Amino acid sequence: MALEDVPRLGCGRSIDEVWAGIDQPPTGHEEHCQYCQTARTRLQRLQEATVALRESDLHDPELKPRPGLTRAIMDVARAEVRRGNRLLVRTTDHGTIEISEQALDSLIRIAATAIPGIHSRRCRIDIRTLPNSPHETTSTARAPRLVINFRVAAAAGIDIPKTVDALRQKIRTAIPAGIGIDAGTINITVEDLYDV
Repeated sequence: MALEDVPRLGCGRSIDEVWAGIDQPPTGHEEHCQYCQTARTRLQRLQEATVALRESDLHDPELKPRPGLTRAIMDVARAEVRRGNRLLVRTTDHGTIEISEQALDSLIRIAATAIPGIHSRRCRIDIRTLPNSPHETTSTARAPRLVINFRVAAAAGIDIPKTVDALRQKIRTAIPAGIGIDAGTINITVEDLYDV
């Protein structure tokens, strides 16, 4: 609302000025101004009705949230934060396909559970979009290139190079099967050992 559009009383004061002091005693002007007195009376009734409604809502069993509602709302909020950035999978003439980093991370971790002797730790996914050549259209544009940095813990006593190769191959087949793009570069770091 533009400044000149603020509703004004007959005395020239804005209703907002009266509302701002509704919890205070009337000013000298308000004690003698019929416009301000009328506005204060109506605003005080509005304030009282609002307080009464708020208090009744607090004690009305019909308005009590079901058990677990706050937790469910927070779970959704946390999931939104964890989802991270969306990665552009493909652009066509009909629109785009995106996947969240969290969904791709989950796909990688599920693949890792199939490899005995590996526990997932941290996963960071970078996406690099390769420039199109002048002859490519949006429907023939190259898919993005993934760079996956996956940190794991390995069971003590396993053949680490062989197991990491198996893990890399599992991820390399899971990503195209799951989202239809090449897995790109897969860097795996064994950062800890654990006892079986």
